[in-house]
Amino acid sequence: AHAIGRSHCTSFGNRLYSFNTTTAQDPSLDPTYAAQLRKQCPQNPNATLVVPMNPAAPYSLDNSYYSNILANRVLFTSDQTLLSSSSTAGLVSQNSRSPYLWLNRFADAMIKMGQIGVLTGNAGEIRSNCRVIN
Repeated sequence: AHAIGRSHCTSFGNRLYSFNTTTAQDPSLDPTYAAQLRKQCPQNPNATLVVPMNPAAPYSLDNSYYSNILANRVLFTSDQTLLSSSSTAGLVSQNSRSPYLWLNRFADAMIKMGQIGVLTGNAGEIRSNCRVIN
């Protein structure tokens, strides 16, 4: 899902300005990419300000997301963390090198997700804000 679309600056701004108590910028973030993001996302951005997830191809759903991870050019810490485990780092590398392998894996994952039981009526909910339970 992070291969296409946009993100609010407020969702990743901590990686640019307040990563932890000793460093402002996340050291795992490519410095050139971080500088580009700082130009688009000021320190205290308007809550509606957004940037593309993949600035090189914002409207393409392809395996470039994995190349961006390897280049330290992803918005979210959760994406960059995929390199912290040898098992997930291997998958990132494989998906980056092989568009056809990624496409097959993506199709399989979509089929599996389509088989997840949807909760309806009082058993489920449509969230007003996808990050918060109603």
